[in-house]
Amino acid sequence: MHIRQLLKENSPLVYVLLGLVSGSVVWLGVSFWPKHDPWSAAAILAVISAVVVMALTLMFTIGPRFTRQLGVLTLLLGGAFALVSVWLIVQLPDPSLSANRGGSVLTVSWSLSSVVLIYILLPFIQAWPGRHQGRYRYRDLYCHSWDNFFILLVAGMLTLAYWLLMVLWVMLFKMVGISLFETLFFNVFFPCLSLPVVFSLGIRLARSHEKIIGALRNIAQSLCFFLMPLTALITLIFAASLPFTGLQPVWDTGYSTPILLCLIGANLLFVNGIFQDGETRPYRSTLAHLTEVALLVLPVYAVIGVYSVYLRIDQYGVTPNRFFLMVLVIVASCYSFVYTLAVLRRTPVWLGTIRQGNQMIALLICLLILLIHSPLLNPLAWSARDQLNRLLSEKISAQDFDFGALKFHFGSPGLNALQHLRQLPEHEPLAESLQTWLTAVDEATSYYQWKNHKQSDGIADQPMVEFIEGNGSVPDGFLQLLGENQCRKNICYLLAADFDHDGVDELLFFDMDDRWVAPDLYDQQDDGLWKREGTVGQGLNKERRHELIDRLKQQHYRLVAPPYQALQVGEDIYLFER
Repeated sequence: MHIRQLLKENSPLVYVLLGLVSGSVVWLGVSFWPKHDPWSAAAILAVISAVVVMALTLMFTIGPRFTRQLGVLTLLLGGAFALVSVWLIVQLPDPSLSANRGGSVLTVSWSLSSVVLIYILLPFIQAWPGRHQGRYRYRDLYCHSWDNFFILLVAGMLTLAYWLLMVLWVMLFKMVGISLFETLFFNVFFPCLSLPVVFSLGIRLARSHEKIIGALRNIAQSLCFFLMPLTALITLIFAASLPFTGLQPVWDTGYSTPILLCLIGANLLFVNGIFQDGETRPYRSTLAHLTEVALLVLPVYAVIGVYSVYLRIDQYGVTPNRFFLMVLVIVASCYSFVYTLAVLRRTPVWLGTIRQGNQMIALLICLLILLIHSPLLNPLAWSARDQLNRLLSEKISAQDFDFGALKFHFGSPGLNALQHLRQLPEHEPLAESLQTWLTAVDEATSYYQWKNHKQSDGIADQPMVEFIEGNGSVPDGFLQLLGENQCRKNICYLLAADFDHDGVDELLFFDMDDRWVAPDLYDQQDDGLWKREGTVGQGLNKERRHELIDRLKQQHYRLVAPPYQALQVGEDIYLFER
């Protein structure tokens, strides 16, 4: 009863104790971390995660409205983080395989996702006492989500300023030859204990100035009020341009999905900023209609993003990065369709469906985060399984398959996939052809070594160069220009065309060995020798060069004269570029 009363009083002492407890647990865990016992490491990480998460949750919930139910929710949240931490440690690859960075993929993913998870769930816990008939008040969720951001910002700024002063303290005395304070402050113990305490007090400081936090929230909402029309205009203008440009330029960028996700995210952020709790209509009819039309377009961008990721997965298989990207576009699609429904479904409150949609999608995101960091949706397991199926179904040849990714990038699931390949029955068609590659990947101690070994294998005696059109023979003089190992592992391509209108074809050379290059243009001189004149277009990665070659084979092309001539001053020539 005494502890509950202490939590209701919102005393600074409670914040100091919470900071000390969480800092002490972190320090003890770091000091006694077992390097070769995964189960002990899992137990320690589980305790650290649970204590830190529960302490942080209490920092945001203690006060006059604190109830026993909030305490139970805090324990459940800490327990969920502890379980994920245990699984994360247990499924890590053998520490002796130091080059296997599959564990780091999940570690980084969980580190980032845990911040998102607790940021989403905190408002639901904070708003629990204010529920009406078992339902959350949207205004409470909205205010807590915005206020928590600024509270964390204030606490982070205070912690940063504190540590910079500590550094200044040390440097001042070190300047006069006194290293005592460097020994006292720059060790594991001092920052582990002091930084959580300062951060905790920063949270209390921000929470005790509700008017200032409210003012910051109002400023942020005013910025959204100004930026939303501009964002809607950009969204609509780009959508209007797509029928004229087509989607091919979007596919050709290679990074269209992240850009479209940023556009969707900007719309979602600013719409929520102007919608606030939905009690008042932010705009008059013109700007409101502009915003509504922009929201109606968002599903188009979401579908383009989904299809773009699908094309990559269908062509190259699932990887952890593509898995995470697909999850992001699915979440963006959910938001897009819900916000479109909010426009189409007329309610007394402008875009009123956003209230229910935001709550449901927020909880869906939390569920996805927990499932991704569990055996059910483990991205490493999905990636290894998909790549293995592509190899066994002969969608990709053993020569082109990246066995090194299984060993060095996909964690324990990748190692299990390699073991499955080693145990294939002898009568399997792939069994014999795999042995050479499995032996090579077993001998490699790093992914870099594996790539070097693979690149040194299968080198032809002569350069492999083909014309994109026709079956003509490549001039010997041109082949002599190539490097010693150039075009000996991958087939390079030539496009013969009269680029300078002199009646003689030049050669546009596509080097398929280099990672990122532009096609080179070669012209034959009067003495019969070939000379590189320059490049055509910008640098392309290997995937996009293959796509361009396929288009040249399948589609009609033409040579286009530049709209403006170049400028020559002496020996220098200045070319026109858009």
